[in-house]
Amino acid sequence: MTTLKGHIGFLGVIVVIILSGATISAEAGSADKPYSSATKRRTAYDILRKAKGRPQAEKTRDDAEIGPVVAEVLLKTALITRNRSLGYFARRQHGTTATRPPGLKDVPADAPPNPRYFTLEIDDRKVHGIAYISTDRSRRAKLRLDTDGDGLLSDEKEYIGKWLSIFRIQRVYEFGPVTIKHTGDGSKTSWFYISCTDGKWVSLYQTRYCEGRVELDGRTYRIALVDCNYNGKYNDAFVPPAKSSREPECDTFAIDLDGNSKFYSDKPGVSELMPLCRLVKINERYYSLDVAEDGQRIELRRAKPAFGTLDLGDENVALRLWSDAGHQHLASSNGKWRLPAGKYSAVELKLTKTDSTGNQWLFDTEKAGGGAGAGELGAFEIRPGETTSFEIGPPFKAKTSMKKHGTDALVRYYLEGRSGELYVPGVKKNEKEVPKPQFKIIAAGGLTVHSGQFEFR
Repeated sequence: MTTLKGHIGFLGVIVVIILSGATISAEAGSADKPYSSATKRRTAYDILRKAKGRPQAEKTRDDAEIGPVVAEVLLKTALITRNRSLGYFARRQHGTTATRPPGLKDVPADAPPNPRYFTLEIDDRKVHGIAYISTDRSRRAKLRLDTDGDGLLSDEKEYIGKWLSIFRIQRVYEFGPVTIKHTGDGSKTSWFYISCTDGKWVSLYQTRYCEGRVELDGRTYRIALVDCNYNGKYNDAFVPPAKSSREPECDTFAIDLDGNSKFYSDKPGVSELMPLCRLVKINERYYSLDVAEDGQRIELRRAKPAFGTLDLGDENVALRLWSDAGHQHLASSNGKWRLPAGKYSAVELKLTKTDSTGNQWLFDTEKAGGGAGAGELGAFEIRPGETTSFEIGPPFKAKTSMKKHGTDALVRYYLEGRSGELYVPGVKKNEKEVPKPQFKIIAAGGLTVHSGQFEFR
């Protein structure tokens, strides 16, 4: 992925990609739409995303035998520091704009002529905000949110920004903790911090969570719940597909499996931080979770799920799945697993292929966006006693897209596998990264207007 600044006329250009001696061309579209070489199709991912609006009972089949309560845990509220991994899935980033949203009727009196506006998705509603450097003598960074939705900022609380560090390349201000009361009876409140980076985007991170301890099979574990969608509730369970590998669009359940009082999201073969779901796997046993809306109580019951099979062919694959039937971290040289029945979304796939000369190639979807970037694996179902099969990997199709951002253009390039899964072309050969692909942008008359090299991040 790369950003091109101020060089491109957006009609009739062609992107030429050069990878390992091959040249691939893709013609760009109009200036009003994202540019893509892919044909638009309604995938299972699109269909299931619309299904998220249905009541929870319609989304999840109960294919597990649920036993009696084995543990009831009372939790208490605690604070999350900004850099702790526990708040990983709750971090959100939103772009800003110099254009005032139509719903805002005023701006603070000390705002400059060009403040930055942004919109947050809170409790299924849009909350407009403003960030700016004040024009008064203090020159302090300030932020306000239209929490009551009346379009007025002048009657809202003013938050003063704290400059995080003079050693950063970017200037980052932190505001908060910000409080928002939710719709309904107003009894639920969210607390979070907002940071603003160079006026270009704002980031949210959660400040509170619920924690407790549970005893299972004679061993005590520290557990936690995090409200990741900022709606004041702690029992929003995962419903596939995932928006991305960083945004499950649900709350988080954490369990300290190794007893070091920390929660890790990337331990090899296992994760202590996962999207909240109806089943959880703890030391090879499954438990059903019943979480109170306020996060102050959890009941765990022993569960015996029905199983089906996932078959990715005779492929050497490492796979991370989120599911309503439990988080799974899988690896196999033949691409087959026995899994609890439920609905799944692949958020990471690493495919190893060996060519005719014995070289090993590693292809990775992790940075291809999860969810939609996983193609048909972005949303699929395992049924009891049945096998769900996919063909993945090569032969690949090259996929490019280009999107206009003001005077900039964002160019993306992926390799698409047989099930529509997108691999970052920054592959590894024998555990070493291959040279990054190059590109040229050629105008209709044949003139090269820009060339460069992709960066993957």
